[in-house]
Amino acid sequence: MSSERFDIYFNGKLLPDYSRVEVREALRRVFRASSRQVDRLFKGRPVRIKHGVDAATADRYRARLRSIGVIIDIQPSSPAEDVADQRFRRIFDASHDLMLLVHPDDGRILDCNPRTEAVLGFDRPTLLSMHVTDLQGDDGQGFHTFASEVLAKGASHSAEFEYGTHDGRRIPLEISASVIDLAEGLALLFIARDISLRKQAESRIQHLAYHDTLTDLPNRSLLKDRVRSALARARRSGDLGALLFLDLDNFKRINDTLGHAIGDRLLQELAERLSSALRAEDTVARLGGDEFVVLVERLGPEPAAARPRIDDIVIKIRAAMSRPYRLDGHELYVTASIGIVTFPTDGHEVDELLRCADVAMYRAKESGRNAARTFSADMTLGAMERLELESELRHALLRGDLLLYYQPVMTLREGQMVGAEALLRWRHLGNSLITPTEFMPQIEDNNLMIQLADWVLVEACHTLAQLQHANAIAHPSYIAVNLNHLQFRQADFVAQVRRILAETGADPHLLQFEITESALGNEPDWARTRLQELRQLGIRFAIDDFGTGFSSLANLKTLPLDSLKIDRAFVSNLTRDPNDAAIVEAILSLARHFHLTAIAEGVENRDQLLFLRQRGCQYYQGILGRPPLSKADFGEEIIQRAAMRV
Repeated sequence: MSSERFDIYFNGKLLPDYSRVEVREALRRVFRASSRQVDRLFKGRPVRIKHGVDAATADRYRARLRSIGVIIDIQPSSPAEDVADQRFRRIFDASHDLMLLVHPDDGRILDCNPRTEAVLGFDRPTLLSMHVTDLQGDDGQGFHTFASEVLAKGASHSAEFEYGTHDGRRIPLEISASVIDLAEGLALLFIARDISLRKQAESRIQHLAYHDTLTDLPNRSLLKDRVRSALARARRSGDLGALLFLDLDNFKRINDTLGHAIGDRLLQELAERLSSALRAEDTVARLGGDEFVVLVERLGPEPAAARPRIDDIVIKIRAAMSRPYRLDGHELYVTASIGIVTFPTDGHEVDELLRCADVAMYRAKESGRNAARTFSADMTLGAMERLELESELRHALLRGDLLLYYQPVMTLREGQMVGAEALLRWRHLGNSLITPTEFMPQIEDNNLMIQLADWVLVEACHTLAQLQHANAIAHPSYIAVNLNHLQFRQADFVAQVRRILAETGADPHLLQFEITESALGNEPDWARTRLQELRQLGIRFAIDDFGTGFSSLANLKTLPLDSLKIDRAFVSNLTRDPNDAAIVEAILSLARHFHLTAIAEGVENRDQLLFLRQRGCQYYQGILGRPPLSKADFGEEIIQRAAMRV
């Protein structure tokens, strides 16, 4: 290295052999790179330029370009430096990442590696004729901002850009850039990695976070976001919007009988039908299970005008759902109960609107299903009362405030007790006893309904086992338990009954299940299989409230039944209403024909008793015979009867 030095003053004077422009440009690069030196070729000679002013002074005078610099002649690169350059070149060319050398001022591509050619599809000569701004396809502002940050930091800096390819695609790249010194001047080294797969994964994760995995419809989170935005637009424009809350009728029965795979496919097809039936700007979301919500906007400012449009949407939904679903050889029909709420008139918060729509939907179910109901304020009061009732019942289960009474079943001729029906009672607030007719219709929580029904079955089996242990009960005596339709249709119900019998020690031959016609449903094959599985355990069956349901009489000859129970609605007026008398006689005739015993419910006077006895009815229940007995009284009477037998 030469020891020759030249002091340079930028105060208007020009040193021999060097132009003002060249020196000014060199020092400007030194300042920009926050470096203390830079190597350059001047007049064919390799030189190193250093500035001898501290950073504060440099910043202070940078605008006027007044500083002191030193130019030092240097010798050509050493062999070691040549080896380093060759090593860098090999790494550059062999890298699996895209690598580009870029001019920091205008983004000209100074060099690139083979990987860059392969990914972008341009050959090297073409790339060396381009600027990175050509690849980014923008006005270059993104590059200049990025380059400035890299130069200012003097260290590696990263950002994401999209580069265009030769075939017109856009590839997302993560670019790390750093400043390097070349013989020709400063350059930016871009090391870029194709992050297409990562972007696709991020996009998929984002989609899954806001969409239902089964139907690909918006989920609850995305629905809430859209309702929130719709509320804001409705407040600004004055237009009304609506939420329609859909719950499929009896969908659980499809899952229980045909399996969840078919149930899932039905939900997927339903989602497609709903989406196709409505406008593109409407939102169809799945909240979970068989619950869907439709969000519609721009219904106009007047409720009177919005109502017909909502009715049209309900008609479209029903038309889309009404076509049969043909899945694995099964032809299925599905209906829905729909609750409707308008906004912002019925609420200003998302959760409030969903809650009100849910309340209206339950009113639709109560009215017979396959119905639509619009929310009104009085519905909320009823819903709150039901919530409180359900809460009290749950506490009653825990506190032991539920108990069973036993309604004796008597012979019509001898007046002897042959069995008893277990009846649920609720000791409300520790005082009065409430019957199921007073609280069961108010329960909307299916899980609570099943819990109550299961409790009755377990408690009745305990009573049966205790009487067996005291040698006080024997065939034909029995205890009858009413089966809830939800309980009966649980997939594991037979296994659950088997477990209860084993745990309590109750004799299944002394247990009778009473089930209504409506609980059997319109699937006689499935009901027959379920009853036969229970029959194999030794349990017997009675059709409860016979004559009030709509099942086919043909079921009587195929179902494994033992008894028909004549509903009290017919018995109470049979001596005054010829029609009721004719119905009772017809039921008794059917029972004889199918070799079933007949049990009349609600017998209250001797005229009814005489009528039934004359027409061959074998058994009855009612206050004329014996009112319901507490567990203690029932047990005592059974024990006394057993003692008399001895």
